[in-house]
Amino acid sequence: MLDVLWTALKVLTALAAAVLLYVLGAKMVANFSNSEPPPDPSEIPLEDVDLRYRCIVCGAQAVLYMAPEGEMPEAPRHCREPMALVSPVD
Repeated sequence: MLDVLWTALKVLTALAAAVLLYVLGAKMVANFSNSEPPPDPSEIPLEDVDLRYRCIVCGAQAVLYMAPEGEMPEAPRHCREPMALVSPVD
Protein backbone atom coordinates (compact mmCIF):
# COMPACT_ATOMS: atom_id res chain seq x y z
CA MET A 1 0.00 0.00 0.00
CA LEU A 2 2.81 2.39 0.88
CA ASP A 3 4.51 1.73 -2.47
CA VAL A 4 1.36 2.77 -4.36
CA LEU A 5 1.09 6.04 -2.41
CA TRP A 6 4.77 6.82 -2.92
CA THR A 7 4.48 6.20 -6.68
CA ALA A 8 1.34 8.34 -6.87
CA LEU A 9 3.11 11.15 -5.01
CA LYS A 10 6.04 11.01 -7.45
CA VAL A 11 3.69 11.09 -10.45
CA LEU A 12 1.73 14.04 -9.04
CA THR A 13 4.96 15.91 -8.29
CA ALA A 14 6.20 15.33 -11.83
CA LEU A 15 2.89 16.51 -13.30
CA ALA A 16 2.93 19.65 -11.12
CA ALA A 17 6.51 20.40 -12.21
CA ALA A 18 5.57 19.90 -15.87
CA VAL A 19 2.57 22.25 -15.57
CA LEU A 20 4.69 24.85 -13.77
CA LEU A 21 7.37 24.73 -16.48
CA TYR A 22 4.72 25.00 -19.20
CA VAL A 23 3.06 28.03 -17.56
CA LEU A 24 6.40 29.79 -17.01
CA GLY A 25 7.46 29.11 -20.61
CA ALA A 26 4.12 30.32 -21.99
CA LYS A 27 4.38 33.55 -19.99
CA MET A 28 7.91 34.14 -21.26
CA VAL A 29 6.84 33.64 -24.88
CA ALA A 30 3.79 35.88 -24.38
CA ASN A 31 6.08 38.55 -22.95
CA PHE A 32 7.87 38.79 -26.33
CA SER A 33 4.68 39.92 -28.06
CA ASN A 34 4.10 42.63 -25.42
CA SER A 35 7.47 44.29 -26.00
CA GLU A 36 7.76 47.62 -27.76
CA PRO A 37 8.77 47.34 -31.42
CA PRO A 38 12.12 48.87 -32.43
CA PRO A 39 12.04 52.36 -33.95
CA ASP A 40 11.44 52.60 -37.67
CA PRO A 41 14.84 52.99 -39.38
CA SER A 42 13.40 55.51 -41.85
CA GLU A 43 12.62 57.88 -38.94
CA ILE A 44 16.25 58.07 -37.73
CA PRO A 45 17.97 61.01 -39.44
CA LEU A 46 21.24 59.91 -41.06
CA GLU A 47 24.07 61.92 -42.53
CA ASP A 48 26.74 60.98 -45.05
CA VAL A 49 30.11 60.17 -43.51
CA ASP A 50 33.27 58.58 -44.82
CA LEU A 51 34.91 56.84 -41.88
CA ARG A 52 37.49 54.16 -42.53
CA TYR A 53 38.47 51.71 -39.84
CA ARG A 54 41.25 49.09 -39.63
CA CYS A 55 41.44 46.10 -37.29
CA ILE A 56 44.45 46.47 -35.01
CA VAL A 57 44.87 42.68 -34.83
CA CYS A 58 44.53 41.35 -38.39
CA GLY A 59 44.41 44.49 -40.57
CA ALA A 60 40.89 43.99 -41.97
CA GLN A 61 39.28 47.23 -43.15
CA ALA A 62 35.73 48.58 -42.90
CA VAL A 63 34.14 51.73 -44.32
CA LEU A 64 31.16 53.49 -42.73
CA TYR A 65 29.14 55.62 -45.16
CA MET A 66 26.10 56.62 -43.06
CA ALA A 67 25.78 57.49 -39.36
CA PRO A 68 23.13 59.05 -37.09
CA GLU A 69 23.09 62.83 -37.39
CA GLY A 70 25.25 64.71 -34.88
CA GLU A 71 26.83 61.61 -33.37
CA MET A 72 30.26 60.11 -33.74
CA PRO A 73 29.46 56.40 -34.13
CA GLU A 74 31.13 53.80 -31.95
CA ALA A 75 34.00 52.00 -33.66
CA PRO A 76 33.09 48.59 -35.07
CA ARG A 77 34.66 45.52 -33.49
CA HIS A 78 36.74 42.88 -35.24
CA CYS A 79 38.81 40.10 -33.66
CA ARG A 80 37.04 41.09 -30.40
CA GLU A 81 38.81 44.45 -30.40
CA PRO A 82 37.59 47.92 -31.42
CA MET A 83 38.86 48.91 -34.85
CA ALA A 84 41.16 51.94 -35.20
CA LEU A 85 39.93 54.99 -37.12
CA VAL A 86 42.17 55.47 -40.19
CA SER A 87 40.57 58.43 -41.98
CA PRO A 88 40.47 61.84 -40.28
CA VAL A 89 37.17 63.15 -38.92
CA ASP A 90 36.16 66.46 -40.53
